[in-house]
Amino acid sequence: MRLHYAIISGLSRWAFRLGVGLRTTGMEHIPRTGKVIFASNHRSNYDPPLLGGTIPREVHFFAKEELFKRPGISQFLKSLNAFPVRRGQLDRKALSTCLKILSDDGALIFFPEGTRAPADGFLKAKLGIGWLICKSKAPVLPVYIHGSTIEKERTAKRPAVDIVFGKAVTAEQLMAGLDESRGAYQAVADRVLESIRELSLSTPDNRVIRKGKIYDRGIIEDGKLR
Repeated sequence: MRLHYAIISGLSRWAFRLGVGLRTTGMEHIPRTGKVIFASNHRSNYDPPLLGGTIPREVHFFAKEELFKRPGISQFLKSLNAFPVRRGQLDRKALSTCLKILSDDGALIFFPEGTRAPADGFLKAKLGIGWLICKSKAPVLPVYIHGSTIEKERTAKRPAVDIVFGKAVTAEQLMAGLDESRGAYQAVADRVLESIRELSLSTPDNRVIRKGKIYDRGIIEDGKLR
């Protein structure tokens, strides 16, 4: 891990631990080498730095392309392995960047919902992650983040944020019984999202007692993607 990345990652991790309280579960499932997609739910702008500061290896992630038009911010993001994505559409250039990262045995953070979901549930997954899995054959490690909206303060007994890492699932398992088609891409994406929903029930102290609802993407108004 590069020194610059390690310092920023460590600062991010300790900022969350000291500021709001952070607990992680399932760290032993994280592969230290080799290609892998960390597929997580997404409810807060804090999610990327939370994961980047917690995963013990360098990871790559999307950031909205508007941020890369600001020189200082652009350079900083690129130094942390961020790359631009056009929101509200299937960005083939960004997906090609993902393929290159995985072909080089890199690690990628991917939010299947594409944007922040309602606090009480999930958005139906976009097919981009399904396409990427089918093309790259990369394993997927599901992640569930609870509390990143920081709606409640931590207590002496319980931190505000829990991150649960599940066991990796192979591309072959996710693609079982499917041919490679647009419909298959969506089916794989749906299976990934379901693995994240299942993982939500593994939060410590039974913080989640039932899987959240999956909302249709129609609840997002055109031009107001978050």
